[in-house]
Amino acid sequence: MHTSTIPSVLNRKYILSHWSRRLIEAILAVWLIASTKAQVIVHVYDLDFSLNPKGEPVVDPVISVGDTVRWVWDEGFHSTTSAAGQSLLWDSGNHLPEFHFDFTFTQPGSFKYFCDFHGFDLGGGNVGGMAGTITVVPEPAGQAAMLGVALLVFALARHDRLMKRSVSVACPI
Repeated sequence: MHTSTIPSVLNRKYILSHWSRRLIEAILAVWLIASTKAQVIVHVYDLDFSLNPKGEPVVDPVISVGDTVRWVWDEGFHSTTSAAGQSLLWDSGNHLPEFHFDFTFTQPGSFKYFCDFHGFDLGGGNVGGMAGTITVVPEPAGQAAMLGVALLVFALARHDRLMKRSVSVACPI
């Protein structure tokens, strides 16, 4: 009787192609999550800004770094103007309904803004009257990338263990 060593469960070529495919899929998934940015709609109406349409509770948005806020004029003559003294500045100018203005937030922080017709800049990043706040949190994609790296390390370690494991089987020849 002859004894031969056979890789456990699967042959090496299958393991390599299977793990390579899974690794590429994991990398693509992390890249897709990291590259997906959101657009948030903020309604502009008589004397207020809100995620909700007029008649519902006023809610200021919380977004991630890289997300875009689109202010949509529902009624009235308004602007969206950032408070002076902040690291990000914007000014839509004064407009009537059916206008919209987009701004992408590239830094985390709390950004105050006002309508320059119905609100006012108090200085030092503070505002009053018709005003709102955009809160920008660090990008969650960084967390997804860290998870992706952890999964990659796990997959490589598992692959290495499978490659080292072999079974001795007696084969009649």
